[in-house]
Formats: sequence, C-alpha cells, structure tokens
Amino acid sequence: MTVVKYGSEAWAHRKSDEDLLDIFQRNCLGIVLGIRLTDRISNSGLYEKRGSIPLSRAIMRERFRWLVHVLRMKDDRLPKIVLFGQPSRGKQKAGRPRLGREDVIKKDLKEMGTS
Repeated sequence: MTVVKYGSEAWAHRKSDEDLLDIFQRNCLGIVLGIRLTDRISNSGLYEKRGSIPLSRAIMRERFRWLVHVLRMKDDRLPKIVLFGQPSRGKQKAGRPRLGREDVIKKDLKEMGTS
C-alpha cells in the first residue's frame, strides 16, 4: 500500500475517494490472504487478520504528520507560505467551491478531536 499512499499528504479528496481507496485495499487484502467473497468476512475482521488499518485512516495520519512537519518550519519556507498563504481570487465560478487542502486538514483535525 506504500505505492498507493505516495504523496497522499498533499491530496484534497472527497469521502467517495476515501471509500474507493478502502475498497481497493480490501480487495488487495482479500487476494493476498486468499479470501473469497463466499467466505463472508467483515471488513474489520479482514483488517484484524492482516493487522492493518483502513487506507483512508492511514492517509489521514500521513496528512497530520505532514502538517505537524510544516508547522515546525520557519515562516519563510515555501511549504509553509503555500499552506497558509491566501491566493488572490478572481471571478468565482457558480456553485459550491471545491474542497481544498485546508478544508481537508480542518476535517481531519475535527475527526481526531484536536484543534
């Protein structure tokens, strides 16, 4: 799963994307463990058997680890400027704005119970 997670700390993805990643991981675990669909093993049982966690949760941990790393940087470093800088806004498109990295980080922090 290392290849799948590569660069994931910079992704801004939706819940549906997380679900697809978890489905992919469970399919791979089933193949590796030799489990067929007829075996009817729950998702949590599959993760326990392998000793792993859902891929979406692992990506959230990576994002949090990366955020802490960027917070420790000096203020003049480019990653910190890009993460906390405010881009100039042009004309806004109609509809709901897409979620950005900052929105995903706030959601992760809320889910982990930290601020």
